[in-house]
Amino acid sequence: MVKRSSLEFDESLFDGDSKPRRSKKRKDDVPREPSPRLGRVDNVLAVAIVLAIVILAILGLTYTRENWFAVVLLGLMFLTSELFALPMRPAGRLSIALLPLVMAMMISGPLGTAVVAAFGLPIFFLEREPQGWRRVTFNTAQLVFAAGAAGLVFKYTGGGILDASLNNGGKLVLPWILATLVFFVFNTLLVMPMLAPKGEKVFRFWQRRLLGKLPGYVLYSGIGFLAAIVYIRLEFPAVVLLFAPILAIRVVYTRYATMRDVCDDTTLAIMEGVEGGSMFMEGHSLGVADIAVDIADEMEFADEDIHFLRQAALLHDIGKLALDPSVVDKPGPLTPEEYEEIKQHPLIGARIVSKEPSFAVVAPTVRHHHEMTDGSGYPDGLSGETIPLGARILAIADAFDAMQRPVSYREPLNKHEAASEVVRAKGIQFDPEVVDAFVKVAIRRGLWTGALKDKLRMPTKVQQPQLTVSSDQPTLADAVPEAGETAVARPSGMTPADGISYDDVRGEIEKDMREWKRTESGTRRRAREPKRKAGSRKKKSEEDKG
Repeated sequence: MVKRSSLEFDESLFDGDSKPRRSKKRKDDVPREPSPRLGRVDNVLAVAIVLAIVILAILGLTYTRENWFAVVLLGLMFLTSELFALPMRPAGRLSIALLPLVMAMMISGPLGTAVVAAFGLPIFFLEREPQGWRRVTFNTAQLVFAAGAAGLVFKYTGGGILDASLNNGGKLVLPWILATLVFFVFNTLLVMPMLAPKGEKVFRFWQRRLLGKLPGYVLYSGIGFLAAIVYIRLEFPAVVLLFAPILAIRVVYTRYATMRDVCDDTTLAIMEGVEGGSMFMEGHSLGVADIAVDIADEMEFADEDIHFLRQAALLHDIGKLALDPSVVDKPGPLTPEEYEEIKQHPLIGARIVSKEPSFAVVAPTVRHHHEMTDGSGYPDGLSGETIPLGARILAIADAFDAMQRPVSYREPLNKHEAASEVVRAKGIQFDPEVVDAFVKVAIRRGLWTGALKDKLRMPTKVQQPQLTVSSDQPTLADAVPEAGETAVARPSGMTPADGISYDDVRGEIEKDMREWKRTESGTRRRAREPKRKAGSRKKKSEEDKG
């Protein structure tokens, strides 16, 4: 359960799941407007088509001479490179297609470079789903435009066809650098609106997810430069000697990425089978993994770290398999002894995953996903930054998903309420930095749009209320019946003091207070006088004897 602080939220800013939904569409329903993302995709598609047509027109008007044999050969290389492209998160692909494009710039010309890019059309057609013709058209148009623009920049900044004697090789370095940058900028800027998640600013997505790809573009472009030099000297054998090893490395890495995805899918299938029983909330691990991956992505984790965090999220509750099912499935609050047993599942889960070397790296995250920022968590009572960052992310994802699951002893929360509970526990149960990332993810997903009503202030000393006496309060005698009078009957359960105000007993209380003060003052006076009185009696008896 999430610890709560004293923060108050403006619930009027919540929207989404709180609104009722219709299960069936009626004939008179107003058609829903297209989503902003769909409109953005269509707009970018139209821009890409127009740019491709414009660049092809310019290249056609400035066409001089092309090496079409080399264009076909390099086009087949381009097709092969796209065949072994790596998928990107959250969408898109990464290939070594820049290598044959750079070779085409130096061996053929700008028009040949654009034509080489069009050779990827069959691969785009095979991977057209689910966007269909939009995806095929966009991928072809944006690559043709980026390649043609890079070829033009290369040609008109001093570049040209690479000489067989390599006498002009040094003059081509600066145009090659500029052409590489132009291709990177146009290629990534055009795909940026298509890949950016809903709710995230496209430029921020470019800066966060695509700008880091620039070194890879430069590397493949540099290899393309060297390949063009070798091609000029050896022609076709050079392509086989240089491109084949690079393609083999790419294939191996692609197979590794595929096996990693298979590992993820296998882990997911195992947990779905386990959660399908009675010991877990069905779908909980997948829900935790989903939100944890988005938080890690928001915090700019590397792809490899996101992969391991997903593994930890899927396996975080596997330790419950070793616990007593009657305790795990108990339909009510746990006793202290049962709670102590439940607290062992992170330790057991960490031991289970650490036995497999490929999963050992996620063991600390599994072990500490119930630690709390204030140090009151378990199993080791870690606090603050001593808790592994992956475990801090997993703690939020676990709590957020669990609060939306129905259990026998409480009602499930909706997404807005669960997100609000997470924010309320910021700095108490959850790491503030991770909560900030979670809020951005929740807002982007439309899960939470809350805001604080007031700023959080430090607690102040509370002034105790002072008792005041009003002058018109009556005495007790007014409420006590005279002799011979009959007491008013009271309903069952009432005491004699029920219905009597302070005004009714004021006089009697004041009388009692005066009597008490008089008695108290007399007692204190007598306590001070015994010795003096004893001395006076002794002196008086001596005088009588005299």
